[in-house]
Amino acid sequence: MIDLPTNGKYQWLPILYEVVKTIEPKKIVELGTGKGTTTVTMALACKENNIDVTINSYDMWEDVYWGSYHNTLDNFKRWGVLEYINLYEKDFYNWLKTDEKFDLLYFDIDNNGNNLLELYDKIQPQIENGSVVIFEGGSEVRDTVPQMYDKIKMNEVKDKTNYKLLTDNIKYSASIIYSDQIYELEF
Repeated sequence: MIDLPTNGKYQWLPILYEVVKTIEPKKIVELGTGKGTTTVTMALACKENNIDVTINSYDMWEDVYWGSYHNTLDNFKRWGVLEYINLYEKDFYNWLKTDEKFDLLYFDIDNNGNNLLELYDKIQPQIENGSVVIFEGGSEVRDTVPQMYDKIKMNEVKDKTNYKLLTDNIKYSASIIYSDQIYELEF
């Protein structure tokens, strides 16, 4: 059994670990680091499978629930993965202005259809060339949470983005976007 961090919500962390192990990314970008639970999971997949990777992880830590930059760094140190991770204070919209390339992008901000469409429009060429995107959300149940009431629902953009649900139809779901002409992923 793999020893992975937990935060009580993301029951799909073993799936994230397996995706990283399978695609062997050299560059991971994470938008929405929070406490670093998913960052640690991806870094552990690389460390334990000898994958030479750089993880650039971005957040603003505007909500006390998600901790702070320094607490997140301490979390990386506790798990022995700090050497894989570059941690930056930058928000989603400023990241979109960059041309940063990646093999895997993990996206967990206040996810909604609006943000997913903005992201997808920016990175679609990278997906077509083999980059993989994983994001929190995508289920019908997740689309019913209060912060989604005045936003485009994730399911409303499913056809355009061609995402696939990695989990059951649960509140804390995860989804993936990838080129099935490059990868044969099964979950």
